Amino acid sequence: MSDTTSKRVEEAFNKHAKGYNCAQAVSCVFCDKTGIDEETMFRFTEGMGLGMGCMEGTCGAIGAAAILSGLKNSSARLQRPDSKRISYEASKKCLSDFKEQNGSVVCKDLKGVETGKPLRSCDNCIADAVRIIDRELFGDE
Repeated sequence: MSDTTSKRVEEAFNKHAKGYNCAQAVSCVFCDKTGIDEETMFRFTEGMGLGMGCMEGTCGAIGAAAILSGLKNSSARLQRPDSKRISYEASKKCLSDFKEQNGSVVCKDLKGVETGKPLRSCDNCIADAVRIIDRELFGDE
C-alpha cells in the first residue's frame, strides 16, 4: 500500500471518529481527486450512512465508490449522456472486489446483525473501501 493510500485511510478513520458516516469518511478523503469541496461531498453522501439509512442496503464505505466513479468518469454531457457504462463498470469493480474480500456488501451482514457474527467492522470496511477505490478509480493518476 502506498504512503498516499495509508494517509487516506488514516484521514478516513479520523473523519469517522469525528462523526462522519462511513460514506462521508471515505468520499471526503478523495475530494482532491474529484474537484468537489469537502462540505459538498459531505452533503452528497450523508444519506448513504448506516447501509443507506436502514442497514438493509449497501455499506456506505464501499457505496462511496459509486459517487466517486461518477465524479471521475462522467462526461457530464446532459443533452446526450454517454459515460454511464464506464462509471457503472468502475463502481461495479469496486463493489465486486469489496464483496470478494469481505463476503458481502450489505451493511447488516457485515455487522452481523442477524447472525451475531460480524464479517467486518466499520473501520475495516472504511480501510478496505479506501484501498479499493484508490487502486481501482485513481491508481493510475
